[in-house]
Amino acid sequence: MKLDSKQLKHIRILYVEDDSTIRNQTKKILDKLFKKIYVAEDGEEGFAVYKEHSADIDIIVTDINMPKINGLDMIKNINNINNSIPTIVTTAHSDSKYLLEAIDINIDKYITKPIQIKELTVSIVDLVVKYKRINNIENLAKSLVVKTTQNDKENSQLHNELEILKNKNIYLSSIVDNMVLNLKIDKNGTILEASHKFKIFFESSKIEGKSISILQCESCEQESFQKLMLKAIHSKKTVISTYTLSTTKGRKIDVEVTLTPFYGNDALVNGYTVYLDLI
Repeated sequence: MKLDSKQLKHIRILYVEDDSTIRNQTKKILDKLFKKIYVAEDGEEGFAVYKEHSADIDIIVTDINMPKINGLDMIKNINNINNSIPTIVTTAHSDSKYLLEAIDINIDKYITKPIQIKELTVSIVDLVVKYKRINNIENLAKSLVVKTTQNDKENSQLHNELEILKNKNIYLSSIVDNMVLNLKIDKNGTILEASHKFKIFFESSKIEGKSISILQCESCEQESFQKLMLKAIHSKKTVISTYTLSTTKGRKIDVEVTLTPFYGNDALVNGYTVYLDLI
């Protein structure tokens, strides 16, 4: 997967993790990718770091089960200051008791340990871009309110422009859509969404609603996508495999497939996010 390094170098992260080995190793990698990494070893310190550097932090990545203040309580405290900052929690299997509470406070993304840096990086970029667009819309809305003393014609024009921007910004694909080959499939393997770049590479503009198995090269010896999906369910983490896929025009493309399950409110697998790297 190829992300724009200039985009990454604009993002500043608060990373909270009590395990010193995981914290140091992950920070060392993130330092090379992003503009700034603020680090804390528990929720109490994480909250203090956020209050000191809130204007400079674009996203929070935190463990849940930590001493003093756990990750979810820290996020609740931060939400009292700013409830429009994206949050990612890294979870161990033993953290399942926190799942419903995490849903209640609108956590944006759950990533199962051990952390896959590729998955974490794409999730960070995706969420930061999404939230910046939403904040831009809110700022435009505030500007509209300030201008209410102007004449009706001007206010009407501003309102129409705002509605256009809302529709475009809410539904336009994020940076991942144009830079990463990715899909979302349901639990049965039916394609729900496909990135613009995926459709270009696989020469198909109508891929939604079809089974992911149509992408496989029938003459190749490789595990089926269904087996890969089952492997992800049993392991409860991201799985990776190599495939030779066929485009709609018969062109063969070698890719590394990264498949990550996502969960519904009932804590059961609802579907999968699929990222493809050209080999």
